Amino acid sequence: MLKLIKHRLATGLVLAAGMVGLLMGTPAVHAANKADEVKAAYIMDAQSGQVVYAQNADQKLPIASLSKLMTLYLVESAIQRGQIKWTDTVPIDKNVRKMATSATLSVMPMPAKEHFTVKELFAATLVGSSNSGAIALGEYVAGSNAKFIKLMNQQAAKWQLDAHFISASGLDNTDLTNYDLKIAGTGEQDQNMVSARAVTTIARHLINDYPDVIKVADQRSVKIHKYTVPTSVQILKGEKYYDYRVPVDGLKTGYTNQAGACLVATFRQNGRRMIATTLGGAWKFTANNNLRLMLKQTERYQQVAPKTIQYQIPGTTTKLQLETDSQTTMWQNTDHPMTQAKIELWPLHRTKPNYLAAGTAVLKLRLTDPLSGTVHNVIYRTPKALTMLGPVQWATQVKKSTTVSAAAFAMAK
Repeated sequence: MLKLIKHRLATGLVLAAGMVGLLMGTPAVHAANKADEVKAAYIMDAQSGQVVYAQNADQKLPIASLSKLMTLYLVESAIQRGQIKWTDTVPIDKNVRKMATSATLSVMPMPAKEHFTVKELFAATLVGSSNSGAIALGEYVAGSNAKFIKLMNQQAAKWQLDAHFISASGLDNTDLTNYDLKIAGTGEQDQNMVSARAVTTIARHLINDYPDVIKVADQRSVKIHKYTVPTSVQILKGEKYYDYRVPVDGLKTGYTNQAGACLVATFRQNGRRMIATTLGGAWKFTANNNLRLMLKQTERYQQVAPKTIQYQIPGTTTKLQLETDSQTTMWQNTDHPMTQAKIELWPLHRTKPNYLAAGTAVLKLRLTDPLSGTVHNVIYRTPKALTMLGPVQWATQVKKSTTVSAAAFAMAK
């Protein structure tokens, strides 16, 4: 299954790059183009949780500053609990202030005479990827850097993620050691290790639980005191690498030598809130842009099963009108539509063999993505109780799979 998924994504990235060349009048990008290479990629519908694309989704990889998404989630959670407030002044220790003077690790200085609020550091961390801001926020939420890292890992475990954190900022220990921020017991070169599926899930929780975060992320810069902090997401509207065909409104970039270029992009497609993640790229934006373009060209959000269905019980003339509350609209590849298999469910009532209670599951429509192997079940139930006119032999059987098409919806008529 993984080979199919990888082939699907790799083909899509090259295809999208070729389309870019066609539309812009330039030669198509060759498959070997370094800018299209990534170690992992993932696209999720943030509203439904449907996985639309996946490549190497479960391998833990360095994610650099994408780690800040977990940090910001925990800050939002602390505010929601009433533990801290947006207007609170955040204490900043000397090690963090020292980091803020670094030309390579900082986006703004934090001199001792200046005070910064939770809201200001949150914006600097999300928009400008402030390392010192992320660490200061973590220390304020948990009381110390070490305690905050523990919270990050506890939250990851709660969500059952493939993730291990040693840093609130995403910096690795080769940098953190210089500021006495290395967690005891970790290796000299340790770094945050998180899978593409896991970091996308973190982003989903962040934007679903705290949707106002998109308003913060979708800014080209933020003004904090006298400092202008520019966005690191240079594919926002008005930025250098903005692509009008696949616009985004966030969310977070990441880069270290070990992690490579990483990006979690948030955007809307077919009216749906989507998240596209790329890890370990040669450049921050090309592969992710092409991934989103592939989604636009090859995927459609459409109805793949009817909400109601008329079903005739085998061996009888009895017809049941069934309905479902399962999800029947989802993303589907236009060239490789889902297949469906009808599975008849015969729930024999122990004392009333000819009786069906309201809400009884009678039919399951099993939808399978032929490329990823992902299965989605649509369960059809009786809307009201009914009694059969004659004895019925109950059994379970799987009928022949057929490709979902417009003809499939005739069942609802």
